[in-house]
Amino acid sequence: MPADFTPAVETLLRTIHGQGDGGASFIWQTGGYYRLVGTEYRVARRTFFPLTGGGYVEDNNDDSAPVKLTAKGREWIEQHPVPRGGSRGPYRPRDARAARQTPELRRPRFGYAGGFSAELAERVVVITCPDNGNGGATLPADGWEQRAIDRHPTLHRVEGPTIGGAYALHWRADSRTDGDLLVQSLAIVRAEPSRKCLT
Repeated sequence: MPADFTPAVETLLRTIHGQGDGGASFIWQTGGYYRLVGTEYRVARRTFFPLTGGGYVEDNNDDSAPVKLTAKGREWIEQHPVPRGGSRGPYRPRDARAARQTPELRRPRFGYAGGFSAELAERVVVITCPDNGNGGATLPADGWEQRAIDRHPTLHRVEGPTIGGAYALHWRADSRTDGDLLVQSLAIVRAEPSRKCLT
């Protein structure tokens, strides 16, 4: 009995053993290969030679019959347990890979000198105006919303201000990146002369 088989021969022997007492059914394929029925496992015809020639497996000289382990083959399997880690183990079909989880998108955030900050969600930029020091916010000049819409065709609507001094700029059909829209929105609001406060 050889001290060791090649990895391909050992994998084949362990694969046949893993199919149970009924044996392993192989289908002939072109190029000198057999494929284990129901799997993608392909093995070269010559890989069988050390096993059949050494009496480790048998198929009753019928290529269409299941290949079964002989007593000698079982003895070899018992004397050679699969090493830790499973190297040279039987063929195992690969599990279907779990669909890749799409990482949760973080909302782009942008801060600007002067106390302005901006956050974007679904092409809506929320601008929070700076604190006025009296419990309110310093807001842009009256009427800036319509001027901004007139100057920027993809700026669809401006909502606000809220009690906290925030505006929501709704952009539509704009090819710029989220980051570019944040910068543009901040530039629009900051460019307007400020009026005193919302309290």
